[in-house]
Amino acid sequence: HVLRLDHRDARLRTDLPLTASQVDEFEQLTLRRASGEPLAYILGEWEFFGYRLEVTPAVLVPRPETELLVEWGLELLKDVPDPRIVEVGVGSGAIVIALANQRADLRAVAIDLSPRAIEVARRNLQAHQLLDRVELIEGNLLEPVTGDHHMVISNPPYIVAGDPLLAADVARHQPESALIDDLDQDGLGYHRALIDGFERCVGRSGSLLMECGQGQDSGIVKYAIQSGYQASSRPDLAGIQRAVHIESL
Repeated sequence: HVLRLDHRDARLRTDLPLTASQVDEFEQLTLRRASGEPLAYILGEWEFFGYRLEVTPAVLVPRPETELLVEWGLELLKDVPDPRIVEVGVGSGAIVIALANQRADLRAVAIDLSPRAIEVARRNLQAHQLLDRVELIEGNLLEPVTGDHHMVISNPPYIVAGDPLLAADVARHQPESALIDDLDQDGLGYHRALIDGFERCVGRSGSLLMECGQGQDSGIVKYAIQSGYQASSRPDLAGIQRAVHIESL
């Protein structure tokens, strides 16, 4: 990263002399990593679904588990021409950028409560030439949106405050508002809010697709069924039920 070389070139250029400023930059970055700062923030970028994204401490670092949302979303929209979706909690833009790059006919509204996150997403959308197909809106949950979209998709906050399993470097460096469920004490507050409100954005023919944490899928499915919907979940590559799909009966 310091030498602006990829791994192959770095191995081929072992005789490359280092300047004092490069050595200093390397040492400073190493100290940041040793303190627990996520590598993505140090590098200022990360890859998701094969796409390079800018990341800053204003947004969560995109995780490979979340790629399940993209894969399932693409499957659900496979036979839908010109799909229109809403993403709640756009963050870096990882999910909507992956979906829009995979579907050239897709259009989206992407919402986030954080103006700093919106700006990161805007830069990433611009870098991927998607600003003409994705509208960014600063707002809370689904409040800014109505209409007849095909899907609402979200990776909402689902960590319980004080969870001892939350990695210290994640808790210390990544945005708490994107991690911690401040609506309820079981980590499902945002899932319930989205279940309660998604139908006014999609009508009776659309659906809701959400990420969840380990062991949370059963509670979400139960709430959805009690609310009059049908629901199912899917595991990630680690076997954890990571995503829940909800639709009308």
